[in-house]
Amino acid sequence: MFKSIIRTISLAALVMVATAPLFAQLPPPPPLPGLEIRIGRQAPPRVRYERRMARPSRDAVWIRGFWDWQGDNWVWIPGRWTVPEERHARWIGPRYVREYGSYRYIPGHWSNQRVIEGEDYRRWREEHRRERPQ
Repeated sequence: MFKSIIRTISLAALVMVATAPLFAQLPPPPPLPGLEIRIGRQAPPRVRYERRMARPSRDAVWIRGFWDWQGDNWVWIPGRWTVPEERHARWIGPRYVREYGSYRYIPGHWSNQRVIEGEDYRRWREEHRRERPQ
């Protein structure tokens, strides 16, 4: 019985070691909806003060509230406790970068997620690239 258990565990470990390189070569997952760099026409309002609730579990991570560019306006997304889907993923908060009188908005995301340029930002960037003095 004991030899059978050891043999099964050894076989499982061998399979994991043999297939590990295959998983390392998988492409990153596609970006989730809403993980696009967008352009805001006005500055985001000041960050709101929020009271942090008690941590619901040891694995939970606090995500501060932030302003999200939706349509033609900033919308407040309240802070919350969240357990990351992947254990070693860390939260990267949103960023607002002033460019040519507008604000490039890079949404908050987990370190294992990919952010791409949104269509509105791509068009805006091309317009301003043509206007830039040489």
